[in-house]
Amino acid sequence: MNTKSSRTSRLEIWRDIVSAKREPELDEVTAGRDAEKALRSLVTDHLSWKAASIFHSKRVPRDTRAQSRGRYEIDLVVISPNQISAIEIKNWSGRLRIDGDRWVQERRNGGEIAHENPLSKNKEKLDCLCAVLESRNIRVPPARVCRVIFWNKNITVPIEVAKRDEIVMHHELDRFLTTQKATGFAERFLISVLELCLDQEASMIATDGFFKAIPSRDYSAAVETITSLETFDKIELLGGRVISGDLLEIRVGQDRLPLKTMPSGSEVKVVCNRSKVILFLLAILGSAPMISLSHPFSTISISPRDKVLFHQAGEPKPEEIEFGRISRLVRG
Repeated sequence: MNTKSSRTSRLEIWRDIVSAKREPELDEVTAGRDAEKALRSLVTDHLSWKAASIFHSKRVPRDTRAQSRGRYEIDLVVISPNQISAIEIKNWSGRLRIDGDRWVQERRNGGEIAHENPLSKNKEKLDCLCAVLESRNIRVPPARVCRVIFWNKNITVPIEVAKRDEIVMHHELDRFLTTQKATGFAERFLISVLELCLDQEASMIATDGFFKAIPSRDYSAAVETITSLETFDKIELLGGRVISGDLLEIRVGQDRLPLKTMPSGSEVKVVCNRSKVILFLLAILGSAPMISLSHPFSTISISPRDKVLFHQAGEPKPEEIEFGRISRLVRG
């Protein structure tokens, strides 16, 4: 390729990169994203305490007979021989009101966000998790409990909602946090959630009488099965928006590079200087790649128009996302 055509090609790459629009996180998921980041800093795999275990961000198929129907993600799963719980963590602030099946969050700036009833949604998720266990002939604990933890102090919840057994307010969790001797907030938080669940479990037994626990072999099999469940992959877009789902493959020209072989927890960064002026100088004066990927794909030449095939959570079909829009890929 001659110098003129090479420069023209590099200027086309420059144009594609600088024309990529920044995509900030959507307002309605910002609070949830903050909570999710905190969760991921708290838990790496799972923690056991007093014959109970806790897991985070586990994915369960909506239908064990039809994987194509997609999967749910459960923030926290707590299991003991007597109970199995799905727990949703909410970092909402402002004032909450109930409007039929919707939970409406009234924000301090006057805006409103309508949420699906998290208790009903959590029940669907827990039913799906139990279906996974039962499909493997694992007996499920007799008590199935859905909980929502509001861990932001700046939320006002209707008294009739706050009094429900399934709702855990920040001050209720504080009661357990202050008694923990574990080092570090992460472990204290998790043990506090477990203690809260076990405390409610003891109350249920006292109220309703003893209910038979599942055998230890079923409990061990359930823990092993839940441990093996995946978490969602992530794509962080230019501007900060994060989307969850399945990373399938990189598409460079006719080449297809699978992404499911990447180790869990690993990430691939899109290496690119986004400064319009600096990138322009690199385009006309330099010869190094203007956009590339980090290890293990650092040897692959890409353009801003090459793509990642990604199946976003909740969508019926995968979509192609251009590298010009992407900051990084993260494996679940």
